[in-house]
Amino acid sequence: MSDQVWALFTAFSTVSLFAIGGASALIPEFHRQIVENYHLMDDKGFAHSVVLSQLAPGPNMLIVSFIGWQAGGLAGLLVSTFAIVVPPSMLAFTVGRLMEGRKEALWVRAVKTSLAPIVVGLTLASGTVTARAADHDFVAFALTAGSAAFMIAFRRNPLWVIAAGASVGVVAYHMGIMPIA
Repeated sequence: MSDQVWALFTAFSTVSLFAIGGASALIPEFHRQIVENYHLMDDKGFAHSVVLSQLAPGPNMLIVSFIGWQAGGLAGLLVSTFAIVVPPSMLAFTVGRLMEGRKEALWVRAVKTSLAPIVVGLTLASGTVTARAADHDFVAFALTAGSAAFMIAFRRNPLWVIAAGASVGVVAYHMGIMPIA
């Protein structure tokens, strides 16, 4: 197994065991492992992988497959997908079997209740890490801030934000304000 593929396996199999909140909540740790620790991608490539995985239909875990493909080709895609799916599936199955019959225990309810704010915080951190990786000029920063403000203020379908961002990007490109990445 190549060094890149082994690094992908190591990064994703260890991170997968702490996947509280799903892939979106793990983006900061994915960034730390893939960009900072193993240097398999740069910020720009990482940001593009996040964007593509969010736009593609299917589960958010597609980000792992995109990163694996970009860093290690087909072998990287397969190993990354295996590493992010199999360990937590085995853990969830085992814990589920052990928890059967303990659903109403006070400590179980307390753990479930405390996980919601943790997931929200991790998701917020994911947005921050992705914005730092993607926002390298004023237009990109303004699009990020405007998108967040729109979603918070109006609570509309995110497709409106995507369409508006694409339109602003096309106009900014034609005006020479924003280069195409």
